[in-house]
Amino acid sequence: MSAWYLKKKLGELCKVTIYEASDRVGGKVVTRTFDTAPAMYEAGVAELYDYSMTGPDPLRELVQHFGLQTIPMDAEQVQLDGALINDEPGMRKKYGDKTADAILAFRKRCTEVISPVEYYEGIGAHDNDHPWAWTDCEKLLDKEVDDPVAKHFFKVMARSDIATEAHNTNGLNALKNFVMDIDGYIGLYSIQNGNEQLIECLRSEIDAEVKLNHRVLKVGKTEAGRYQLNMMNGKGPETRDFDLVLMCLPHNWLATIAWGNEQLRRAMVKHVAYFDRPAHYLRVSILFDSPFWGDQIPGSWFMSEAFGGCCVYNEGSRHDVGRYGVLNWLIPGSDALAYANLSDAELIEAALKSLPSSLGDAREHFMEGKIHRWLSAVNSIPGGLPVRDVMTNHRPEPKNHPGLVIVGDYMFDSTLNGLFDSADAATDIILTEAVKLRRVRAQQGKPMSDKIDADYFRNYRGQGPYHQVWNQFTDPDYLMKLISIMWDRKDGYRLLVAGSASGELVGALRDRGIDAFGVENNRGIHAKTPEALKPYNYLGSVVELPFKDNEFDFVFETSLCHIADNRVKKAIAELHRVVNTGVVFGSVTSDMPPALIDRYDLLRGVKKLGTWWEWSELFFSAGFDLAMHRCDRTDEVWAATLAANKGPGNWYADADSLRYSFFDKVVDEDEAEA
Repeated sequence: MSAWYLKKKLGELCKVTIYEASDRVGGKVVTRTFDTAPAMYEAGVAELYDYSMTGPDPLRELVQHFGLQTIPMDAEQVQLDGALINDEPGMRKKYGDKTADAILAFRKRCTEVISPVEYYEGIGAHDNDHPWAWTDCEKLLDKEVDDPVAKHFFKVMARSDIATEAHNTNGLNALKNFVMDIDGYIGLYSIQNGNEQLIECLRSEIDAEVKLNHRVLKVGKTEAGRYQLNMMNGKGPETRDFDLVLMCLPHNWLATIAWGNEQLRRAMVKHVAYFDRPAHYLRVSILFDSPFWGDQIPGSWFMSEAFGGCCVYNEGSRHDVGRYGVLNWLIPGSDALAYANLSDAELIEAALKSLPSSLGDAREHFMEGKIHRWLSAVNSIPGGLPVRDVMTNHRPEPKNHPGLVIVGDYMFDSTLNGLFDSADAATDIILTEAVKLRRVRAQQGKPMSDKIDADYFRNYRGQGPYHQVWNQFTDPDYLMKLISIMWDRKDGYRLLVAGSASGELVGALRDRGIDAFGVENNRGIHAKTPEALKPYNYLGSVVELPFKDNEFDFVFETSLCHIADNRVKKAIAELHRVVNTGVVFGSVTSDMPPALIDRYDLLRGVKKLGTWWEWSELFFSAGFDLAMHRCDRTDEVWAATLAANKGPGNWYADADSLRYSFFDKVVDEDEAEA
């Protein structure tokens, strides 16, 4: 996944080598067939999550990109006291109104404390403020569900997803699994002919050298500043040096690596310790001579109270198993850990015994069993507690090892979707580091100025004097059109231009009826402000704005990238203070097309470089949210961008980058009440 993203984001600007310790790529995505019959089953990742009902779903889009066919998965059965029961109606029939009403009441309570949109947004700093984040699931159920049968029902229904005991996870993680059984939150699906097809498709599109049976033992730095990997290649030791490194190991394997110096070792120990909450799975897959259960398992699975609560998949509902029948137990938590010590034969026997008697004699139809052990394969509190920002999670030692980046599903939600998100975030960091490295190497051939000085404005971005060419880069009509689309405001608003130079944009906006002001910290260019604009173009820094709270409806900024890294958070906090509606982000980013960066020397004077996504993380932490989360108007904004000739080759490479260009100010409850 990371190599696929690198090809998409960097193309020929980087050469990728993948080192894999085993004899195959794919990790926990494993599709297998039995030895005695050509019947297929999933030996690893059980299913994929579908978020597309709420918003963009990158993994779903990837599956569609490859043209893979998918099969929706759903079920409502639970096995309690030896019988298969159809969710709440079946519970009402078997255990009475009190238990069924308790189930409905708790589900309603779950919808009140997390909405589908909040669920869609996933792991984030906002989780730290959730009232259920700081209690464990066991205590939460004791508090919220009085009926003991209903409480047991919820534990059984969610345990295969949580993969641990109720006391080992927090209430919020449990909540996110409880709502999976409620319509409108999520869909589940599988890839026809096996989930591992996704890996095969990824491999067919990556531009990377894949080295199997290469186990990395140590990562450090050379005297020249490159990253050095020491490994065993199956025949003997091997050492290779690289500019940048992505560590895509599962959490339990990450702890087996040695680190090159004490600073890096301490950072990695802290990273491993922060997420050291292992959760476990066992896969018991059994082939039968026929689906002897008939129509008693109508869905894709049923939940069973066996093994403390597990999921039993009917593989024939999603895969071609011919005339055979295949059941597939996903045994989680402490039971997986304990039963892993048993032999394969003992595990198969335990699984057969766990089936409800109403299905018939399973042993009469038994043909073959397969065991796959996934101990410590997932996380009992994915994302960690408290939740940290994504940059901290993915780059444990940014000061002297900024090009060593971590990828892992445990930093999101321990799913394939979360892994794809992690690969996206990590490769954004790599992209930024690669762009920096590219400029350093370009400067070795011909010295390039990094100063914002008189020469910079005298020949602005190589196009001529600033006062003559400024509107090639900032079109006032286009800016007003964007604000009109995103916030439905055509006029009558006050706007601050942060990075206003000599005020030309401020003047153009004022000529169009906008109450525009500017702030510029470069004395030389600010001194060239026309006399008529001086009352509206301030000399000052975005880190300490000379304006009152909530003084502006909108801010259009192009200056954040020119602020030192350690002052950027304060600058964004200042924007949050002075604005009352939203910010249009216009700084240079590392994911702009390299040809565009080179054409205008866009990295000159840039002190804080990041992708659009990296910048969005900084805005989120300062109290902003993507305006597109409120109302997705990507298509309209992209159409306006193309009409203004700001599309591919001129500024924005694609519509997705524009998603991260508009931020709503989020007012917290205390501020709103005040």
